[in-house]
Amino acid sequence: MDPRRGRPTIYDKPLTKNRGEASLSAFAFMFSEVVDYCLKKANDMQELEERLHELGVPVGMRVLDLYCCRENRNKRETRILPMLNFIAQIVWKQLFGHQADLLKGADHENEYMLNDKTLLVNRFISVPRDYPVNCGAYVAGIVEGVLRSAEFPAAASAHTVDEPGGGTSTTILVRFEESVMARERRLE
Repeated sequence: MDPRRGRPTIYDKPLTKNRGEASLSAFAFMFSEVVDYCLKKANDMQELEERLHELGVPVGMRVLDLYCCRENRNKRETRILPMLNFIAQIVWKQLFGHQADLLKGADHENEYMLNDKTLLVNRFISVPRDYPVNCGAYVAGIVEGVLRSAEFPAAASAHTVDEPGGGTSTTILVRFEESVMARERRLE
């Protein structure tokens, strides 16, 4: 406390800052530059999505570590549904400000889906209509990174889905490896 002015000094403030939000315009600019960089290196749109996915995986691994450190979360999820709920509710809210919808795949027991009608990474990227690129591949990489870091080996991919009332949404399809499904059956 500064005795002359009666207000706290920089030395009185805590070292850890409050969790602030990044500027939306700064994020949009940075992400559009990432997409532009990947676009210059890619030969086709499939390769662009693969590059975005590869960039998202290490981010997802660090997101899980950061959340566990911030929240003093020492408990590790061992079941599929609690882990996916953690991603859809907690992680998604931290990253995008709202929760995702968690859905069970109808065709296979190892498939789950995370649906987001307003995915942030698709909002500011404009691509020509003849290029069917989904920048949600970056988010699919983040989801895959979180799952792999939590010892849930899986493959995640992003898909654009047409909504019945018009518009589109992004669905992250998660396919767990057989080892995860075998572990899930043993824990039942």
